Amino acid sequence: MAIGDDETLRMYVEESLEHLADIENDLLAIEEAGADIDEELVNKVFRAAHSIKGGAGFLGFDNIKELSHKMENILGMIREREMVPNPEMINILLLASDALRHLLGNTSTSNDIDISEHIEALTALTTSEPPDKEKEKVSRMVDISFPE
Repeated sequence: MAIGDDETLRMYVEESLEHLADIENDLLAIEEAGADIDEELVNKVFRAAHSIKGGAGFLGFDNIKELSHKMENILGMIREREMVPNPEMINILLLASDALRHLLGNTSTSNDIDISEHIEALTALTTSEPPDKEKEKVSRMVDISFPE
């Protein structure tokens, strides 16, 4: 990696970690607001996830790109009022945010780290009735029960 590339990577990771700190605080505020959705706040979190995704795509960090894209999808649905934020949803987004932080701390191996449980949990949020396999994984991740 050239010197300029090292600097680009350092700046991307630093900026992304700043975005994640904001995302985590803002997600808690979104959860607290519930159905009284603050569009500006949701847009802020959406843009932060979008920035992380864009840089990851440019730098070839596929897992970071995929995970931030899935988060972005959920935030877009909240913004469009297709979903109402609830504690379980926010917990899944916070867990994904933690996973992004881990991936950003390990960029050289980030594409080899298994993020499938996070992807499945985020995907399950966008479907009206997740498959049993996904229900089990989501329940295990956030300690919730899905109705039978």
